Amino acid sequence: MRRSEIYSASVIVLSLTSLIENLAGALPASYFPYYATSLGAEVWFIGVFMAAFMATSATLSSPLGSLSDRVGRKKLIQAGLLADVFLGTLTGFAPNWHMLLVLRALNGIATAAVRPAAEASLIDQVSKRRRGEALGFFLTLTMVGWFVGPVFGGTVQFMSESVLGLSLEESYRIPFFVDSLLSLIAIGLVAWKVEETRGERVVSKRGEVTEEDDDVELTRRSLRSIRVLYVTTMTNGFAVGFIAPVGVLFLGEIFGAIPFQIGIILSVSGLVGILCNFFAGKLADRWGRKPVIAIGSLSSRVGSIILPFTSDLWQATGIMVLRSLGINVSMPAGRALRADLVPEKVRGKLFGRFNALFDAGMIAGVLIGPWLFDAFRLQKFVIKPLNLTVRGVGTPFFISGAMGIIALTILLIFVKEPKKETLKPKNRYTRA
Repeated sequence: MRRSEIYSASVIVLSLTSLIENLAGALPASYFPYYATSLGAEVWFIGVFMAAFMATSATLSSPLGSLSDRVGRKKLIQAGLLADVFLGTLTGFAPNWHMLLVLRALNGIATAAVRPAAEASLIDQVSKRRRGEALGFFLTLTMVGWFVGPVFGGTVQFMSESVLGLSLEESYRIPFFVDSLLSLIAIGLVAWKVEETRGERVVSKRGEVTEEDDDVELTRRSLRSIRVLYVTTMTNGFAVGFIAPVGVLFLGEIFGAIPFQIGIILSVSGLVGILCNFFAGKLADRWGRKPVIAIGSLSSRVGSIILPFTSDLWQATGIMVLRSLGINVSMPAGRALRADLVPEKVRGKLFGRFNALFDAGMIAGVLIGPWLFDAFRLQKFVIKPLNLTVRGVGTPFFISGAMGIIALTILLIFVKEPKKETLKPKNRYTRA
């Protein structure tokens, strides 16, 4: 497949749409807790807003992904983006925290409609031999949206207050209207250039035979590998969520880092990580999925275990950059491995299921991780045979790293990666 065929207008617009969607979603990240408390929410309740979003997204990712298999990817993407337009506007007008919580939960549904369908649509349109490269490109733009979003949203909020002269609470509302505008732009881009790859009309043109959802075309070996990936995906979600909020607490309590310094560290780590996303995808196409997953995942998990032993902020920054590199190296290879194993007819459904399992793990992780950090932060453990003193604040990092290594080991042993020459439809299938 020629390079120009991989980076078609449809694929580029899908990737740009993912960037815009994630940019819009991350806009309020830098001030959302203050917006919620300004509407009457208690500080301890802030985590519930994140949990509500992730819970609805996790619950409906698979059903909505399955719907995209039947009615079409493009339709689901547009429906989710349209919902974002209305929800963003309503969030900007939220009269109290109760309504804000409901709107955050509904926003999770819109996200569940867009993400699995967009990734499935991308995979439908690219060569099997270049999936890693295409996913690397897609995920690079996705992550750019996530990292630019908080800065962009914070800038809009600051300008609304300082330049437009709005009150502090009113300035918190303005970025949500910008969110709606961005989603509206994304709808136009999708309608203009994205090709439909599923739905009855498209399938009939291809001459395919439509089947019910329970007639999933999977080889027995692929089915076993996918079930193992279900387990490792949830485990990885738990491991990531376990230390996502704890990392900020660790830098602040152990090294006395101020929010500005923490923000710089997180931004630098994220930027360095996403720069390697695209190249990691290309490596996955050349070397195979599992070797690249192993290199990236192992380095990130070892980084998690080493982080509590760092002695200053510079060392901690270096380890966090290493972790980010590892995560971003393994990400496109892992997504490409899923795509290799999942048939097109149920790609939306199973991609949604993977998203749901990861989110479910994340929800459990973000609830348990901070609790463990608080429970052990004042304790120290002495390992006499090694003459080593371990800080209790490292407990979440050790558990996260260990769980990640276990998940990687299970994947490497039990998941069968399709060989390049056998990445073709099989004649014999089994029901999932």
